[in-house]
Amino acid sequence: MTSELNYDGRCITLASSETVLEGLLRAGVRAKYSCRAGSCHVCMMRVVSGEPGVEAQKGLPNDLVERGYFLPCKCRPDHALSIEEPDPVDLLSDAMVAEKQIVAPDVCVLRLEASPDFRPRPGQYITVMHPDGEGRPYSVASRPEQDYFFDLHVRRIAGGKVSGWLFDEVDAGDVIKLQPPAGSFVNRDIEPGQKLLLIGTGTGLAPLLPLLHESLDRGDAGKIWLVHGGRHPSDLYADQELRDLSQRHDRLQYVPCLSGGKSPEGGVQGRVTDWLAGFTDCLSDYRIFAAGNPDMIASLYETVQQRPGGQYVQVVTDAFEFAHSRIDSVNEVDDSSRVRRVPAPDPELWEALDDGRILRDVLHEFYALAFEDERLGSYFAGVTQQRLREKQYNFLRSLILGTRDYLGQRPKNAHHWMVISDELFDYRLSLMETCMRKHGLDERWIRRWHVFEEFFRGDIVKSQPAPRTVGGQVVPQWGIEDTVLEVGALCDRCQNAIDAGEIARFHLDQGKIFCRECSA
Repeated sequence: MTSELNYDGRCITLASSETVLEGLLRAGVRAKYSCRAGSCHVCMMRVVSGEPGVEAQKGLPNDLVERGYFLPCKCRPDHALSIEEPDPVDLLSDAMVAEKQIVAPDVCVLRLEASPDFRPRPGQYITVMHPDGEGRPYSVASRPEQDYFFDLHVRRIAGGKVSGWLFDEVDAGDVIKLQPPAGSFVNRDIEPGQKLLLIGTGTGLAPLLPLLHESLDRGDAGKIWLVHGGRHPSDLYADQELRDLSQRHDRLQYVPCLSGGKSPEGGVQGRVTDWLAGFTDCLSDYRIFAAGNPDMIASLYETVQQRPGGQYVQVVTDAFEFAHSRIDSVNEVDDSSRVRRVPAPDPELWEALDDGRILRDVLHEFYALAFEDERLGSYFAGVTQQRLREKQYNFLRSLILGTRDYLGQRPKNAHHWMVISDELFDYRLSLMETCMRKHGLDERWIRRWHVFEEFFRGDIVKSQPAPRTVGGQVVPQWGIEDTVLEVGALCDRCQNAIDAGEIARFHLDQGKIFCRECSA
């Protein structure tokens, strides 16, 4: 059975097994998407006429369901549907400023009250909209599940329209517009006794506070270090609060850091990464959460990777301002020409992998599981296991041996369209670890393997799709091209043969080929 889909003046015929998203992409529509499994909500659209079905609206807020919003990736209609793009106004919520507190010359705390349906999770961010339509994201600094209100820490940025407006003009009693909560820097399940290392600069403290308080409330949490850095004393705007907190909790050690001026009482003079470089505890015993300036985040990764022993260290980061980056060989280079180098080659690891044999076996096992996994499988649609195994093997081989002979896309470009959280990234690593242990690798070699995996976490984890770039230039990935096949192929929709010499339609974003009938 087929059904008709009407979108932007076009009529698209859907096959019985085809989702609305698949039909849109096949027709060359520049539809937003990522997980294709109903988790990320990137593809959300609105029904003008017809019924999308319960499954396609599962997980959406009630007010959006009432307005006809649905997830095209989960919608397989058996009747005609007319759909349209979301109205940005529909996605905004009102919030009243219940309290505003100036805590530093350039930092204020806003305590907001919103509707019961607007419940951000600790560690997520909320985009505040200026009246002229410009928005800026701010991390949630409180635990909304414990408090009727939620807090945002706002730093006044010179020339910043939104921050200047919030700091200078907005006051208690005013109503402001918010976009839905987003972001993956959330307090995930912490194992009993797990030690935490929380590192933030400036208002990067905001997303760390909910994690800190939740961990302190647990009776089975391990030792906690909170390191807060800034340039001037006023940047440590929660200094007294954190000192008082550490006095009440033996498990908490608070370290203030100042890169300008003299050392603060009980703290250190220098950057937070300077403190980390001299930290004597075994980092692999800790889970590290870091938030703030992207240069600090990049420096933190470098500091962790330079630790001796090839320790696997789990680092969850939230960079407040993301610099546009480009790929230079296998090194990461940002606009300030600051090079973030990949970990040094590890020939001992390659030898432990039996010159690559165990690596092949682990990847074979991993992708067999991942393709069938409920959470990971959707990211591999349209790609064969063999192709992925070969690409990943060649990529890791070039890194571990330092041959620099991998010619494929780097992780940042290969995963540019994927919306992946830190939690999902960790889930993938845990599945990989299971395969490693099954093939005889002990914890030492697993940690050393993960040094390479962790380096690219920042390129893969993100809350929205990123453009693909080559040589610093954005490369278009949307649209369709008609091409004459030099060799025969199968249509990715109907599976009928397309003979050599025939014209087929190639989808740039999906990498799929459609025959003349399916692309009509």
